[in-house]
Amino acid sequence: MLRSRLLPGFAILAGTLLFASCSDDRASDLSAPGGAATTGTSAVTTATADTPTTGATATRTPTATRTPTTSTTPVRPAVALNGDVDGDGRPDTLTITQPGTLHARYTGGGDDAVRFRAGDPTFVDIHVLGAADADRDGHAEVFVQTDQGASIQTAAVFRYFDGHLHLVTRAGQQAALAYGGSTGFVAAWACRPAAVPAAAIVTETGPSTSSGAYTLTLDYYRFHQASLVSLVHRTAGPGPLDSLPGVRDELSGETGCGQARLSP
Repeated sequence: MLRSRLLPGFAILAGTLLFASCSDDRASDLSAPGGAATTGTSAVTTATADTPTTGATATRTPTATRTPTTSTTPVRPAVALNGDVDGDGRPDTLTITQPGTLHARYTGGGDDAVRFRAGDPTFVDIHVLGAADADRDGHAEVFVQTDQGASIQTAAVFRYFDGHLHLVTRAGQQAALAYGGSTGFVAAWACRPAAVPAAAIVTETGPSTSSGAYTLTLDYYRFHQASLVSLVHRTAGPGPLDSLPGVRDELSGETGCGQARLSP
């Protein structure tokens, strides 16, 4: 009888001691170096201020030092050199290969042959007047004398864009720039006019009266691809020719354009 009364109490005491022993073992594991407790085969990592947690990006990459690079690409000048049609900084070869054809051979390679309307070569001195950058786009326009009369000559203009040379037109026809004159009529043209900086070409034409007074018409144009587009229309006079505003290339100070000079 006494034995049966002691067994339940003994069992309770043994269970309490076993639970305490397990708790001490768990506390011992938690205090182990690294702070990792083992539960079966799974490990739990305790994050510290110096240790990034799993899945978080805490690595700091030093700021890269940028080293300035020096470009080897040549800078295109604001105004192309006289004779430099393709804009590579070197003059190109321009010839009339037959009446009505301008041939351009580019120093950097390649060429263009452009047809134009010309007068009778028996009477007309068809030749290249020169090439200069009329619109300051880094490519020289080409000017060719195409026709002449008793006192007036005309020139055609060619413009380089989209990788090729093109004949310039005005109102759908080959543009004709007149120059020369007599006591009864004068004509001239120039590029890069200071009076209208947006213009590439200015033309001047006008008759005189019996008293020697001239009335001049000045037309200013810009390029749109291979066309001349009117910008400004002005008149001057009447008055003596030397009292009226003449057309001049802003860079050369002469009529014509750069090396493309107009004969007196």
